Amino acid sequence: MEIFVNEQKLESVIENEKNLGEVFDAVRRWVETNGKFLLSCVVDGEEFTQNTMRDSSISNVSKMEFFVGEELDILISSLHELDSYVDKVGTTLLGRDSLTEKESKELTDGIEWIRSLLESAGKLLKLKYDQIKPMGTGSTVSDILDALSGNSSKLDGTTAIEEFLEYLRDLKLFVMDLVARASVLDLELPTLREILDTFIKAVPALKESFVKVNESYQAGKDEVATHLLTQSVSQINVLLTSFITLRQKLPGMDFSKIQIAERTFEEKTNDLNDTLASVALALEEKDIIRAGDIIEYEIPAVLDEFLPFLEKVKEQADSLAV
Repeated sequence: MEIFVNEQKLESVIENEKNLGEVFDAVRRWVETNGKFLLSCVVDGEEFTQNTMRDSSISNVSKMEFFVGEELDILISSLHELDSYVDKVGTTLLGRDSLTEKESKELTDGIEWIRSLLESAGKLLKLKYDQIKPMGTGSTVSDILDALSGNSSKLDGTTAIEEFLEYLRDLKLFVMDLVARASVLDLELPTLREILDTFIKAVPALKESFVKVNESYQAGKDEVATHLLTQSVSQINVLLTSFITLRQKLPGMDFSKIQIAERTFEEKTNDLNDTLASVALALEEKDIIRAGDIIEYEIPAVLDEFLPFLEKVKEQADSLAV
């Protein structure tokens, strides 16, 4: 069997692998070790499917082609495709009480594709999915993927489908945030500075949006509140990710020198992350009152304290960019 990666034949990746699943896993590990990510795999002209091909012997196959992303924009494009696929699955399942055998197999393969893509994205972006909890849910990304994978072939009945859709909504929240984070990593310096300027000016509006989140929770509009909360937290995550890119674009950028009243920039960043984490914990414990208090009062207070540090970051970035 011949193996190609982006139309280039490989000679030494495969050793003792006997079935297509083992080859797929070996190539994916090799791809990720080289700092890239796997987009898709084609076996003798047909797209590789975990459900039907994993246990197939390599002796029955003549050619296996892997398509690998080498640029961040390809990853971003793939994440947008993933976001659209999640929407498509949700629309297909809504109101259903069962799936056909063909639909079930396609869904199982689709969930494995999601897992594969997110694993590659996680390695590239250095994300720990067993520690990330999408805002508004109590499950980690790893828990969500495991639940979707374990239940995708067992959607027999309205209750099973509704539970699956709950996990799918959790995944949707994370993918939205992930697309925003990944997009920042590929931005040029002028755009990064614009993000910083815009965020500083938008802090009052952002504080107000957190107040609206709590109002929605108190009014029993949990879905609206979760959507608003995800949007607001995503803005903060975009800002925090922009600091990583700023450091890459401006080698002289030194956040450790930014200090106000004996508090460092890193400490204030940690305060912000810890406050967001406390919201996720309160929501996980279904303590809406505590979550609401943190959202409406503590997050705006932390943002106010964070604002002078952002001004210092802007000053340093402007001086280095001259």
